[in-house]
Amino acid sequence: MTRLDLSTPLGLTLALLPEIVLSAWALVVLLVVSWRHRSAEDSRLAGWLSFAGVAVSAAALAALWVNGVTSDGLAQMVALDPFRYGVAAVALLSAGATILLSLGYLERERLLAPEYYPLVLLATAGMMFLGGAEDLIVLFLGLELMSVSVYVLAGFNRANAFSAEAALKYFLIGAFASGFLLYGIALVYGATGTTNLSLGGAQLAGKPLGLMASLGLGLLLIGFGFKVAAVPFHMWAPDVYDGSPTPVTGFMATGVKAAAFAALVRVLMETFPAAASTWQPIVAGLAIASMVLGNLVALTQRSIKRLLAYSSIAHAGYLLAAVWPGTPVGAGAVLLYLVAYSLTTLAAFGLLAWLGRNGERDVTLNDIAGLAATRPGIAFGLTVCMLSLLGFPGTFGFIGKWYIISALVAEGQYALPVIVVLTSVVSAGYYLPIVMAMYMRPAPSADRYSAVRLAPTAAGAIAVAVAAVLLFGVWPAGVLDLAGQSGRTLTQTGVPIAGP
Repeated sequence: MTRLDLSTPLGLTLALLPEIVLSAWALVVLLVVSWRHRSAEDSRLAGWLSFAGVAVSAAALAALWVNGVTSDGLAQMVALDPFRYGVAAVALLSAGATILLSLGYLERERLLAPEYYPLVLLATAGMMFLGGAEDLIVLFLGLELMSVSVYVLAGFNRANAFSAEAALKYFLIGAFASGFLLYGIALVYGATGTTNLSLGGAQLAGKPLGLMASLGLGLLLIGFGFKVAAVPFHMWAPDVYDGSPTPVTGFMATGVKAAAFAALVRVLMETFPAAASTWQPIVAGLAIASMVLGNLVALTQRSIKRLLAYSSIAHAGYLLAAVWPGTPVGAGAVLLYLVAYSLTTLAAFGLLAWLGRNGERDVTLNDIAGLAATRPGIAFGLTVCMLSLLGFPGTFGFIGKWYIISALVAEGQYALPVIVVLTSVVSAGYYLPIVMAMYMRPAPSADRYSAVRLAPTAAGAIAVAVAAVLLFGVWPAGVLDLAGQSGRTLTQTGVPIAGP
């Protein structure tokens, strides 16, 4: 185990090495695309350079994680713990997969504007800052770096009115949510005299939560509710997910969600563990509303892309159920489910990107009927994704939901696990028809899918994701142990947190 003194420039630089590498690499790619940005070859060059940046940042992250790097001192602005490393790994996974899925997609859709890949890298750096923030100021800076980059990515298809609508709605709602978060941060600072998460928790421990801290907590929960698309703060998600380019939709549904949930878990477990009786009913209410409404509205959708958008709202509910215990086991369940959901969702949107054109907004069950007869590989991959999102045994999604239910039952909570199970059963009503359409309905014509070809980079990324979903579904011991260890070491400050 290596200890870093974060009060020194060298120690802080080493602690932030993955984020620094990724941010600097984004600037290098930006310089390259300012010089070469006119052809498909230039776009591919920028894509591969960006993927290399993700790989180098992942190597720096692995060096910190494997060496067990921790910090000296209590009041630090960035976490050095396995929970931060796990969330950063999810963000880098999401970015790497998005780049690979985008390489052929951008050429096909003629979206060759130069700023796409630097924006992906900068958004990922923001996710990593957000997931590792030990201070509310760092949290807000990471949030804004991520959000501003994704606002632009959502409207990247300038020729598509729905993409422009998605960007405008995302920007307006995102700015509104940031206002709630910033006001909440100000009130928490006023109540505790510090923006450090753990020192703030020490100030609030052992006494009733005052009015200012309560208002700050409420505003923070509203802001995070918008960011994770939890009901009733979900109204932006269906239109934004639906109108954005499909690889960007997958990026938002995975990396953005993972970073926001990681920050929420840190704030609740480090700053407000003594106020669990105040925030747990709110989190439970948000979880139940998201699971119920997300699944029920998804049943009524014709477009598969919009169906998956409402499905993401339901999965935000499952993740909020994992947040509810406020224990290390619950934090581990959040991290594990984020990994499972990210792998599955990236593969699902990656496949959807190649089943339609112009944003894939209009791909319905009729458009994938009989797909298995002529494109069995694509049909198999999409089937695995749907079963994993459903929580079918033998898939990573099942392990994730099982872990969430275990964390809830361990705390004597039985209502939420029942709702998780029942709403998962409801979700079979829209996941299974996709599988049935591919295998049990005839194709509209013999050559219906002759033009469906996955780009090699997209096919490779999807194949790895599907294989991981199946592998961890039948052999989850390693990831379960890693998630459990990450949850137990969530705080680096020594301030006790609830749970065993």
